[in-house]
Amino acid sequence: MPSKRFLPWAAAIASGAVMALALPLALPLGSLRELDPAGHLEVLAWVALVPAILAVRAAPSWRSAALRGLVAGIAFFYASIWWVSHAMTAFGGLPGWIAFVALTLLVLYMAVHWAAAFAISWKIRDGLGWPMPLHLPVVWAALELCRNYLLTGFPWADLGYTQARTLAIAQLASLGGVYAIAALVVLVNAALAEAVVARRDRRPLPVRTLAVSAALVALAAAYGTARLRMERARMAAAPSITVGIVQPNLDQSVKNRMRDEAEYILSRLVPLTLEADRAGADLVAWPEATYPLYVPPRIRSFAGGNLPTLSRAHLLMGAVTFERTRGDGGQVLRSIGNVDFLLSPSLDVLGMYQKQHLVPFGEYVPLHEYLRFLGQVVPSLAPAAPGRDFTVLEFTPTPRDGTATAAAVTPTSTAAATSPSADPVRLAPMICFDAIFPEINVAFARHAPEPEILVNPTNDAWYGYSSGPYQFLAIVRLRAIEAGKAVIRPAFAGVSAVILPTGEVAPGALDVGPVDPELAKDPGEPARLLLASVPRLRGTTPYTRFGDLFAWTCAALGAVGLAAAVRAGRRRGAGS
Repeated sequence: MPSKRFLPWAAAIASGAVMALALPLALPLGSLRELDPAGHLEVLAWVALVPAILAVRAAPSWRSAALRGLVAGIAFFYASIWWVSHAMTAFGGLPGWIAFVALTLLVLYMAVHWAAAFAISWKIRDGLGWPMPLHLPVVWAALELCRNYLLTGFPWADLGYTQARTLAIAQLASLGGVYAIAALVVLVNAALAEAVVARRDRRPLPVRTLAVSAALVALAAAYGTARLRMERARMAAAPSITVGIVQPNLDQSVKNRMRDEAEYILSRLVPLTLEADRAGADLVAWPEATYPLYVPPRIRSFAGGNLPTLSRAHLLMGAVTFERTRGDGGQVLRSIGNVDFLLSPSLDVLGMYQKQHLVPFGEYVPLHEYLRFLGQVVPSLAPAAPGRDFTVLEFTPTPRDGTATAAAVTPTSTAAATSPSADPVRLAPMICFDAIFPEINVAFARHAPEPEILVNPTNDAWYGYSSGPYQFLAIVRLRAIEAGKAVIRPAFAGVSAVILPTGEVAPGALDVGPVDPELAKDPGEPARLLLASVPRLRGTTPYTRFGDLFAWTCAALGAVGLAAAVRAGRRRGAGS
């Protein structure tokens, strides 16, 4: 039995490990698919932090509280993103020890925010005597906001994503984003920890704290239930377009040789694109950087090349642009862009969007002068240049001639069939990594003209068979709720889907393909096509109108509370 000295650290580790179970999980040793697609384990998030909070409450100093929080964070993030090192070794070609070092540095960067949250909350409780349910949720939201921006940001596995499949609670994202959900989860954990301490010390239970926490959860669930009903009705009444999503189902090793495998890759894409066109699709969406040849950034048409013209469908195609220029000193400069092109049926370029948030060590090397030895995970895209503009892509659907269309995807009714409209369809493309940053979602929502549909072209092949594709899907589900818009999500391999404004995944989603030949060696896994009707919705949500006002308010309140606690501590020290 562990000594009492070790118990706080064991409690911290247990908290992190159990909290990780609330995120989508896929473990190659047990299954190549998600273990809990219904999200039953999400309930664990409401109690998982209790042991860590108890350990932090008992810490003798803020430094000890920070260390206990760091240990909890390390356990959580190692359990959540272990697959990153596999991506580096299997698809990036890095030695195992370097991949482990890189993973550990990433985990430490993320866990430091847990450490800071617990240390600040300990300091406020010690200096002002305020109970943790009053300030820990505020501080937690502030630190998750910090992780969204610090060192370009990596807001993966925010606690709000633990409720992506609990739809009634997830709707809270339309008010305060993922941070509001995280604050509510932490509030309940802190209230339960207070109750445990009261019971242990034989004091009356903190009835008021428990009642307020329960009331806020009930209010959030009631709001979510009402919003689900409202959004489903809005989708049923909205015009829609028919979309074909093509998933080629190729592993990352093939994608890394795209120029050599161009003919084979196109053979997985073109036939299904033509099939979607014949079925009456208004738009066919290809995944991120799928076109297997470099193209000039100012290309005006793809006609006459290796792509067939279409009869009516427009094509949203991921590609890599490449350009050589000469600098002022005469040196040759290379410019690479990860781009989505919108093409007319005749393959003329109607518009393009260049990815803004690049993947560290996948598309560029941060501090490359010092970290050059880490290389890149996806060498075919590195080093890339970020885009600067939030370009909404527009096209006018081709008039119908009686061709059959796909069934509507609204899950609660036999919603209206695809409705043609003379108004241009407006698409907001968030390429892969873009979609994990909610501020990009907000920026698109405020764009003129306003987008009607979000698109998340991605390549989840490099995650392998792991939790990665499913966790990313949970992230994108929150983006749909935040904006009140449907998301078209074509994946090279991974999970291709249409996500509704309620965060629900429409029927027919294409699950992970052969993304890891070591685990799934069947090269005969075919490319697949998803045909779906996607609602065109306009209007904003409170979240897209006000952005991260909730989280920034939490940051301000947390800073004020910390300053007051420090000042109180100094007075106490001076008085003694």
